[in-house]
Amino acid sequence: MAAPRRIPTRMRGDESTRRKLEVTSALAWEALVDAHVDQALQFVALAVPFEPIEESLPRYLREMDLPMSLAAPVRTRVLSAVEEEPPVAPNDLFDEPRQSMSMDEPDEDGNDDDGWNLLRMPQQVVRDVMRRQKRSEEFERISQLALARAEEHLIRTHIENAIGFVALLEDQPFDRAIETYLASTGVSGGRAQAVFQRTMARLADVHLARTVTPRTS
Repeated sequence: MAAPRRIPTRMRGDESTRRKLEVTSALAWEALVDAHVDQALQFVALAVPFEPIEESLPRYLREMDLPMSLAAPVRTRVLSAVEEEPPVAPNDLFDEPRQSMSMDEPDEDGNDDDGWNLLRMPQQVVRDVMRRQKRSEEFERISQLALARAEEHLIRTHIENAIGFVALLEDQPFDRAIETYLASTGVSGGRAQAVFQRTMARLADVHLARTVTPRTS
């Protein structure tokens, strides 16, 4: 996905249509930035108990396959929003409170016997490793869910944008109008296929209902 591109020559039409396409493309681009900012803020909030935003935000940009032209404005707006209001993780992320991983805590009786600490250290190390592993697995699960939600939100945004192109290019076949949108925003691969298919399905829901006439007996 790249910054808005010039409309292909074969699709420009008259000057008025060309200008409308450029404006529509710019509005679509802003909608994509807004969608990513919203989802990225939710992602870094979920990541608060696991890693700092310096790691979670690049993770989001990388996993969502954002090129620099889109990642730059998204990163800037997310960091600005975080500076104004730091993200707070949901209270129900964990079933149990976080525990210290220090190996130098006193025992239950308040004694800090070095001999006892040496004896229990291997067990505590194991517990700490298991706790970190559990947290790592939990973060992986949360990340997968959050990124799946972000992808779905992004595709819905693409669909709305593509329908705008179809409405503007009313003299063009639906598939060509959608392809024009995909080309103008640089959407490709599996994401482009999903957007194309689901946009056509949305259009079918509307236009086929108008053309189908009930059978009479």
